[in-house]
Amino acid sequence: MDWSDPQAARQVLANNVRRLRRARGLTQEQLGEKTDLRQAHISEIEGGGSNLTLDRLQSIAAALGVRPMDLLDEKLKVSNRA
Repeated sequence: MDWSDPQAARQVLANNVRRLRRARGLTQEQLGEKTDLRQAHISEIEGGGSNLTLDRLQSIAAALGVRPMDLLDEKLKVSNRA
């Protein structure tokens, strides 16, 4: 990935959030409840259209049971653990 391209980084984040959320058996609404975000914002994140703050990144990572840096890992392996 070209890390100088913000859209590419957002797409990696989007893919990982979506994959982890599904692996954890969560809906977008449930993830939103765990992170105090609206379902529409979770949808925007998963669509690659949201530029997150570090606080939001940390909140999402904690809710999904991973480290914030994992959400930007292109080769993240996703397991079905909660």
